[in-house]
Amino acid sequence: MNDAVFRLKNFQGFSESKTSCLLPPFYSEMANRILNTPIYKDDVWVISYPRTGSTWVQEIVWLIGNNLNFNQAETILQQERAPVVESTAFLITYSGENVIMPEKPCLPLPLFKKTDIPFEEIIKTDGDAVERLFSNSIDYVENIPSPRFIKSHLPIGLLPNELFKIKPKIIYIMRNPKDVCVSYYHYCKLVHKLNLDFNHFCELFMNDSVPLGSIFNHYLGFWKMREEENILILTYEDLKKSPEDIVKKIGIFMEKMLSDDDIYAICKFLTFENMQKNKSCNLQVFVDAMEEKDYYRKTGTHFIRKGIIGDHKNIMTAEVIRKFDEWIKINTRGTNINFEN
Repeated sequence: MNDAVFRLKNFQGFSESKTSCLLPPFYSEMANRILNTPIYKDDVWVISYPRTGSTWVQEIVWLIGNNLNFNQAETILQQERAPVVESTAFLITYSGENVIMPEKPCLPLPLFKKTDIPFEEIIKTDGDAVERLFSNSIDYVENIPSPRFIKSHLPIGLLPNELFKIKPKIIYIMRNPKDVCVSYYHYCKLVHKLNLDFNHFCELFMNDSVPLGSIFNHYLGFWKMREEENILILTYEDLKKSPEDIVKKIGIFMEKMLSDDDIYAICKFLTFENMQKNKSCNLQVFVDAMEEKDYYRKTGTHFIRKGIIGDHKNIMTAEVIRKFDEWIKINTRGTNINFEN
């Protein structure tokens, strides 16, 4: 197999909380750096499985921590203001090939290859920050000034060891796995050029064979720590139903006094429609650079896609929903996690 083409593979964490997670092989080049990166008490981390609402929550957190600086939130890319620590490892594109694994011959796994971002095509909002971030995301994170706002989709066992010793504020987001699957499918098509039918992707998702692997390993790692004072667990559904209440809750958690006017201003700025149009957080500058100018406008395809609760009902068959419901029931047994309320 060509070194440039690879299958996402299991990666074992080194911290006390062992985990297994599907990651690009070259993630190993930065794994120890991430595990051993310094953590500071005034850090604020937003952590989640992909497509659970972390972009939305990250904007709320950043605005609260930066005195509601709406101008910078519109003009500086979120990736620069609140970098994803593992960004460099996820510059991947579907190769167009699948591989048959002996243990699951009826479920071909997609092959990916490294992607080079044409940085010269990206509008610079803060010097060469984007190139520095994606060239070496851990270097970038280690060199941004405090207080740092950092994001990650890594499971608990692959996160920095000091995160659980220094105990900065951590905000964790969960979402109904059925809606996550739908959103993740469209994301992988848009960003990673995945060309698989949806039902195949659903099977991969329920078999923990999509990038980052098991959603329940991810969820339960933090759910078990829900009583820790420095950890706040949110759900996408609660944020969607009661944004003002959740913004207030985040403000209290961050020990920031927000007036009713502040909460209203944040919620108005971060409506779904505004988020979808905001080039600082909707990935448009990246997608247009990778594809063609005005790709978003021409295709109607968006990173921030629908943002509704229950979207899985519009695409999943009754049989797929039944399989998901049984899978969710098995994996949440013994917890009070309920995605339907």
